[in-house]
Amino acid sequence: MNAAVKKTLFSKMWEYRHFYLFISPFFILFAVFGLYPLIFSMYLSFVEWDGLGERKWVGMNNFINMFYDDIFFKSLWNTLVIGIMHIPPMFIGAFVFALILNSTWLKLRGLFRAAFFLPCVTPMVVITIVFALFYGQDTGFLNYLIAKIGASFPWLHLKPVPWLVSEQWSKPSIAVLLVWRWTGYNMVMMLAGLQGISTEYYEAAKIDGASTLQQMWHITLPLMRPIFVFCGIMSLIGTVFMFDEVFVLTAGGPGVSSTNFGLYLFNTSFTDFRFGRASAMAYTVSLIVLVLSLVILKFRKSATE
Repeated sequence: MNAAVKKTLFSKMWEYRHFYLFISPFFILFAVFGLYPLIFSMYLSFVEWDGLGERKWVGMNNFINMFYDDIFFKSLWNTLVIGIMHIPPMFIGAFVFALILNSTWLKLRGLFRAAFFLPCVTPMVVITIVFALFYGQDTGFLNYLIAKIGASFPWLHLKPVPWLVSEQWSKPSIAVLLVWRWTGYNMVMMLAGLQGISTEYYEAAKIDGASTLQQMWHITLPLMRPIFVFCGIMSLIGTVFMFDEVFVLTAGGPGVSSTNFGLYLFNTSFTDFRFGRASAMAYTVSLIVLVLSLVILKFRKSATE
């Protein structure tokens, strides 16, 4: 029976071999550039290797030593703080803008959508130059505004803010950049969700005498929950493994005050050349992200039950 099934399976595969040939490039590229690095990095988490020398098997030592690394936990804490600073205002802003752009009374909606989404496709170098001009200690635009306001209202006792050179302000500076850059992306996702809600729900609610707030609470928010879950998971992954924004704007400084996990993972791999330790950290944090993502997905299931 099994031999017959196998024969039938292989005969069908041979019959449709031309179709398999057409889709084979994807699987070959995935195996070479996706599956193999994934397996190889898992192997590296159990060895010591500097990228050139001999690999030394150390078992679970990389995972054990990781928990004695103060900078590792500091990077996780910085990642958490930056996430708390930028994800809630980004979500609120994206949802508010999506509601406005979904309104029928708004003119030039296409122009506004493109304008809000533009920061997502702007090169990081350009963004960094602009925000460096904003955050400059002596010549920055924000400190210029603070000085003008302080001169007009001396009783406020305003002083220039050391945005990028202070441990207190380095993380808020990155958070502001993230809000500016990624609000438009989440707005597009939420706008697509809003446009997918049938107007019949709102028409029926109006007939029943529901107010605008009641329609928002009982129709819009529940039906938007899958979009919120998707944006939440993407924001979680993006915040944990974020690299460009931190590297270019603050380089993790001053000290390690703004070093997030993505930057510390890069430094461990390509500055300290401890690829085994870096692989162990990557798999550990990826497992944490997976668990948190499953927890977030639980909210979507509870909404549909």
